[in-house]
Amino acid sequence: MLLLLLFNLIFSSFISSLYSFNYQTVEHWRYLRQEQSIDYPTKLSSYFGYSLAVHRSSLLVGAPRDHSPHDIITRRGTVWKCEFRLHDHCQRVSFRRDGEANVRVGTSFDNKTDQWLGASLAANYDHIIAGAPFLKHRINDGHSIEYEIPGGARIGKYGTSLSMIDNTQIYSPSFLNWYSRNYNQEGYGEFGFQVALSKRPERIIITAPGSFYFRGGIHSIPILNYNWIDTRHPFTAPHYPWHDVGWLRYPSNYSSNEYDDWCYRGYALAIGNFNNDDNQEIIVSIPKLDNYRGAVEIMNSNLDEYSIRTINGIQMGEYFGASLCVIDINNDGLDDLLIGAPLYTVKKDGRILADAGRVDIFYQTFEHTLIRKQTIEGTREGGRLGHALANLGDIDKDGYNDVAISIPFINYGSSSMIHIYRGSKYGLILKPSQILQTPTLNGFGWALQGLFDYDNNGYLDLAVSSIRTETVAIILSRPVVRVETRLQHSSPTIPLNCTLLSNDKCFILTLCIYLNDENYHHSKRDFLTYELQLDYEKNPVDQRLFFRETYRSIKKRHFKISDRICHDYSLYMK
Repeated sequence: MLLLLLFNLIFSSFISSLYSFNYQTVEHWRYLRQEQSIDYPTKLSSYFGYSLAVHRSSLLVGAPRDHSPHDIITRRGTVWKCEFRLHDHCQRVSFRRDGEANVRVGTSFDNKTDQWLGASLAANYDHIIAGAPFLKHRINDGHSIEYEIPGGARIGKYGTSLSMIDNTQIYSPSFLNWYSRNYNQEGYGEFGFQVALSKRPERIIITAPGSFYFRGGIHSIPILNYNWIDTRHPFTAPHYPWHDVGWLRYPSNYSSNEYDDWCYRGYALAIGNFNNDDNQEIIVSIPKLDNYRGAVEIMNSNLDEYSIRTINGIQMGEYFGASLCVIDINNDGLDDLLIGAPLYTVKKDGRILADAGRVDIFYQTFEHTLIRKQTIEGTREGGRLGHALANLGDIDKDGYNDVAISIPFINYGSSSMIHIYRGSKYGLILKPSQILQTPTLNGFGWALQGLFDYDNNGYLDLAVSSIRTETVAIILSRPVVRVETRLQHSSPTIPLNCTLLSNDKCFILTLCIYLNDENYHHSKRDFLTYELQLDYEKNPVDQRLFFRETYRSIKKRHFKISDRICHDYSLYMK
């Protein structure tokens, strides 16, 4: 007679479930804050945490309203560099040639006060780029008329100093054929509102959503050899190498109605591969296009308007495209796209939840089309689900990338949440695997950054900012322990020579548990609890298998962790 057992193993203690995420609970979070000077106490928020990026073994934090006590420039803005190995200590990043408050070049004049340096950040192994969308360029058109054009970005190459960025160059649209530009159309450009670095081809992408009466503009600039940079001068001639520069104002097929004049093209920016070649595409949002329904565009790196593919929003005023996230969710080798609409109003069961938010999930097919397959809607009024999105990488080591979605303004700011979602071969699992909350950080979830290992334990961690409290929380991942079990008995048949007083047959069952994870090193304090349940799917009156010692069908055990544990149980069948 073959033995058939139905059992259930439930693991608890330091892991809640085999498939759950293992972010540290709030009492174990680490916090990054900027250093304050006794001589110059900050009265206004510096917006520390407004933007986040990872550069090598450092987390970059933008504080666009920051003011250094000994700086001749008022509220210049700062990029902070927080080295992982320095244990929650951050230093100001100094871009070379950034010390002058005002710079004159030809008939132009730069003013760096309130420039918002660090409002946007991007980095790769060699480069750091920081946007300063309110850097002011006062331009004389040669006819005694001056125009003030805002916006700029600084890019530097990684140097030997922790706090100094070498070979700094300033990018600004006001120096692109500045003598022939329509200054009035660039008057509110905010060049540097978003920045990105593409790998294939190597280019710098910078947006200016205020250009051309707030229709917006996008610039695609090649990253060239740094031999052309002269660090002795803040500007070279030309200001930067403008050959092979893509510059897109708006496609010729755009209508000229009044809504398009305020559509904010370039509000959000991302890089991904959505074509059949190796080159990456540029993804930008236009949150107020089409009567405020919004849209997202995908185009090639040369900004060819004929390459544009458009994804349209649904609801008026939802701010479709306020956040973008490129990620391969189902591990099919193709980039997928998440689009946030944090002002989406949810109407459900007779309730209206204003600004609850929504995230649309688009999957790329092998024909390189994007299909909207899944949607996540907010459940809290004013929460703005989808304000920020982040690719977390494979947090739980199951072979699929995972996602974080912020809900920073629940009940219009009284509380905040971060929802963690797991990827799978079928797409995103829409039930959050973990919810992160803290009562002390107002506006928690303004910006998110994943894909870095802060404590070097082999697991990717998460950074979450709160600009209202000027804090960045580092949420560490604890190891995900992979538990393998084997359940076996001494004989494939029930032994007839083992009987109890009631003539019920008995036998020995062996349960072995193996811990399999190369990055997990257990300590003497780690325990594991399991529950073994016999005849799991049967009603109690129909159960036939019992533990011999207790005459019950459930057995719990709590033990210290080791790489391999085996326990023998004496069972009987009636």
